[in-house]
Amino acid sequence: MKDIDYADILREGGFKDVTPLKPGGQRRVFRAKHSDYPEEIVVKIGSYRVKRQLQRIEREVNLLRGIDSKYYPKNYDFYTLNDSKFIVVEEYIDSEPLHTCFDKFQKPAEILSLLKELIQGLRILWEEKRTVHRDLKPGNILIKPDGSPVIIDLGIARLLDLESLTYTFALRGPCTPPYAAPEQLSNRKTKISHRTDQFALGIVILQLMMKGKHPFDPYDSRSVEIVVENILSDRWDRTIIERSEFSQMFPLVTTLLGQEPHMRYRTPDMLLEEINKCMESLK
Repeated sequence: MKDIDYADILREGGFKDVTPLKPGGQRRVFRAKHSDYPEEIVVKIGSYRVKRQLQRIEREVNLLRGIDSKYYPKNYDFYTLNDSKFIVVEEYIDSEPLHTCFDKFQKPAEILSLLKELIQGLRILWEEKRTVHRDLKPGNILIKPDGSPVIIDLGIARLLDLESLTYTFALRGPCTPPYAAPEQLSNRKTKISHRTDQFALGIVILQLMMKGKHPFDPYDSRSVEIVVENILSDRWDRTIIERSEFSQMFPLVTTLLGQEPHMRYRTPDMLLEEINKCMESLK
């Protein structure tokens, strides 16, 4: 269905000033206004084919409703329509995706400060909610005008205390392959933990160092298959952190990108301790 069709559905539901934003996953995303909600909102509308898809959406909504933090958007509403469509209403945040503003985080101190804030936000998921994001990437990290991050799109988050919604026979677990940990790419469901998100963070901070270039795609092939093969084979561009400017971050990055979960940081505190050590070395 085209954006204009979705927009018409929203207008019929009382939404005004409906402006399309970039599509997210199987949804269309709009900026809008409605008399029942705060001045500006984000409205996500999409469809589901099977009950399992609806369950993922419901879990995402319930998860956001249980979080009150500057690091996540607020959820205002969720409901289904009678033709297997759903609508999610969230807080609108004045921001831009990280992939459009890599240039704001070029120096080691800037990258480390961003990473530290991301960990502070993610530990809410990891520790309080026993949840793994599973889809951390520049497009799911919003940067506000003051430089602080907001983490979005919990659509494939894994709630560790609930039954898995991923089919065991699937060759690959839910993920965005170029930012997925090896255990996601091989669907090793029992290995999914907060350490899975650490791998994605390792890719993101290397991308910042490399001014947007993907570390597992050193020749800029832009081939998902090549990136996946390189992730599974532990082949990434190490030259950037061998330079003097970033050399103090070598232990941090190599641990985040450990091939097996047990090779990464056991706790968020251990990760934060390493980040603080790197920041101290810059003084």
